[in-house]
Amino acid sequence: MKTIYKLFILNLFTLLVFSSCGDDKKEIVELSDPVEGNISSVNSFTVKATDNENELLVKWINPANRDLDLVEISYEEVADVSARKADFTPGHILLKAEPKTPGEYLLKVPYYSTYEVSLVAISKAGKRSISKSLTLTPFHEKGEEPEQEKQTMLDRAHSYMTSVIGYYFGKSSRDCWRGDYPYNGGAYWDGDALVWGQGSGLSAFVAMREATKQSEVENVYKSMDERVFRGIQNFCQMDHGILAYSVYPASGNDRFYDDNVWIGLDMIDWYTETNETKYLDQAKVVWKYLTEHGWDETCGGGIHWKELNQPSITKHSCSTGPATVLGCKIYLANHEQEYLDWAIKCYDYMINVLQDKSDHLFYDNVRPNEENPNLPGGIEKNKYSYNSGQPLQAACLLYKITGEQKYLNEAYAIAESCHKKWFMPYRSKELNLTFNILSPGHAWFNTIMCRGFFELYSIDNDRKYIDDIEKSLLHAWNSSCHQRNNLLNDDDLRGGTIKDKWDILMQGALVELYARLAVLERENR
Repeated sequence: MKTIYKLFILNLFTLLVFSSCGDDKKEIVELSDPVEGNISSVNSFTVKATDNENELLVKWINPANRDLDLVEISYEEVADVSARKADFTPGHILLKAEPKTPGEYLLKVPYYSTYEVSLVAISKAGKRSISKSLTLTPFHEKGEEPEQEKQTMLDRAHSYMTSVIGYYFGKSSRDCWRGDYPYNGGAYWDGDALVWGQGSGLSAFVAMREATKQSEVENVYKSMDERVFRGIQNFCQMDHGILAYSVYPASGNDRFYDDNVWIGLDMIDWYTETNETKYLDQAKVVWKYLTEHGWDETCGGGIHWKELNQPSITKHSCSTGPATVLGCKIYLANHEQEYLDWAIKCYDYMINVLQDKSDHLFYDNVRPNEENPNLPGGIEKNKYSYNSGQPLQAACLLYKITGEQKYLNEAYAIAESCHKKWFMPYRSKELNLTFNILSPGHAWFNTIMCRGFFELYSIDNDRKYIDDIEKSLLHAWNSSCHQRNNLLNDDDLRGGTIKDKWDILMQGALVELYARLAVLERENR
């Protein structure tokens, strides 16, 4: 007759079986069973989720061996279907068993996650059968989530951006982005951010323009277009006869090619959203700066890092990679072949010179060859998330444009390595979930990397990486990472850190992520 072992039996059985030490238990089993020999595995092993939360129904048929004594059910949490969470303590349940009889067990797992459930038959001599294993996620009632989980991603993005605008935007005569909150005076230019931070604020704004399309708050952001544009244009300076964005809003300041390309990418996205030609014009200003002044034949090609005031001699992933993306995006906007040709040229340089073939990720920069400066020399082998995320996005865009499979194949390889290196297994008590969270580190770098994951999702609709980004941001919002001032402690999305100052570079980057997730949420309704 079929026996259903209920969960409450476990505690009693555990007290009876495990009250003595391991050696004593082994001695009892051996004395009670002189039978030797191997034991067969269980048959018809299945695991199914019930209609109750965090409950799995395990079924099997015991092997025919006459010396069968016990079956052992084990369960172990995994971060996803393919990767176990290393620090989870597995559970083990021992049950008395009779040969050939069916068995059932209602397994209550401790919380919602994905689990590997295994079943082993054990003989009276302590011999263990080959394990049978299945991986399953229990039922989870979404309707019973905490009230804050019923917020839409747009609600979060708009709330966050409202605070960021209030703390950082329009605090000086230039009507642009301030660098830090709180501002205590003493910084250059009335506390206005360097152009890198200005670009992050602009990225957040442009992402919100897309996220709020056809929403109740669309006009809040649409009405700010002119102010935001004028603010960033303060930094667009004619210097040494070249028009480009400077670190501070006056000629004679440092000027970097990578600072410019991030603004160029925002401009082309802004144009795509609004069809306002002035944004396309500014994207072309950046493009001209990159290709006519940033690219030369030292190191065999590639785009320099810095123009003024001490020009760099190295060629960098942080300038050449996003230039590839910019070329693709301008091509998609106007279908002029020169932009695609340049994008492929930049991409090929990244693949041939700056990529680590062992993992498909990208090194930081290359120096000129000492004997022939027009050849690549020594490589600076540091790897940063944004330097690989931009070639990932570029590969996706080139696949969309050309249809060539090699670009998509490379995108998948880069994405897998980025995910492995810059995400980590994490258990969120706030979400009652286990997933791979964005690792502690530079929030802006990680956000630029995530642009690649969003681009890949637009091709295959596989949420493998998007889900981890989304859960990272949901956890951050609901945990101690989220501060009373409605900003996030950006250095570690897990929470647990203390800050007394927040940088627009990081805050703008995180707003962008919420906005991009809000776009997906709207599209998937």
